[in-house]
Amino acid sequence: MLRRWAVGLVLVAAVGLGVYAWRSRDVSVPPPSEAPQGLKAQIRSFGEEARESLSEVGKELDDLKVQASVRTALSLNRSLRSSSIDVTAETGVVILGGRVDGEEERARAEALAAAVPGVTRVVNRIQAAAGAATAPGRTLGETLEDQTVETRVGLALSLDRELRSSDITVQAYRREVTLGGEVGSETLRERALQTARDTASVAAVVDRIRVRAVAARPGASRAERAAAAQRAVNANPHLQAFNLQVREEGDRLVLRGAVHTPIEKDLAIVVAREAAGGGVDDGLEVRAGA
Repeated sequence: MLRRWAVGLVLVAAVGLGVYAWRSRDVSVPPPSEAPQGLKAQIRSFGEEARESLSEVGKELDDLKVQASVRTALSLNRSLRSSSIDVTAETGVVILGGRVDGEEERARAEALAAAVPGVTRVVNRIQAAAGAATAPGRTLGETLEDQTVETRVGLALSLDRELRSSDITVQAYRREVTLGGEVGSETLRERALQTARDTASVAAVVDRIRVRAVAARPGASRAERAAAAQRAVNANPHLQAFNLQVREEGDRLVLRGAVHTPIEKDLAIVVAREAAGGGVDDGLEVRAGA
């Protein structure tokens, strides 16, 4: 009986202590229903900060890409590759510094940088050596315009996957563009000329492109051999002015036409025979003033 009474007293004391602890709890702690709202606010704030950080990183990467592209464009230009030009970029604005040999090189660097994708403005702080002059017959403004045209045409050619590996040169004089160099086929030659004609600010296009001679394959037909020899003769810069013709005459291939000197005659025969794989007869004449 005494034991039951003691156990009951302990239970009453435990209940009393529990009630006291519940009443004296910290009322400043928000009810459970309010806790998720605060957590949501913290998550939202963290997300906004993360997005801002990612945006800044993206801008820095874009600037680095533009900076690298401008440096590459300058290094690929044969008149600027040895110059000491500093390049920095910030939100599309490119700042050029350093020193070049003359005012024309300074202007060329600015035109090249301005043509790079992603560049919105160029600040040209390059110092040019004293005494530099513009190209004969052109004002400084015309020189700058021609350099811009050259850059645009060169960029248009490089963006064509069929032409990017071709050895094509670009020169502009008062917006008249002269294309030179060499391509692998007549189709590529026409494609390059049309690309230049379609480029903004180009007034005219002069064709100086050579089609690379390709020898006829072993076992080729007589017509294929004649075509290969004709391409080779047409592509040779020392023979282009003579309009020589490789003709099928019966079962023979004959090179016809006239040249100025015996040396030019020998050259034409060698070029035609190498391209055709042999078997081209000499039907050329040597005439002064031909």
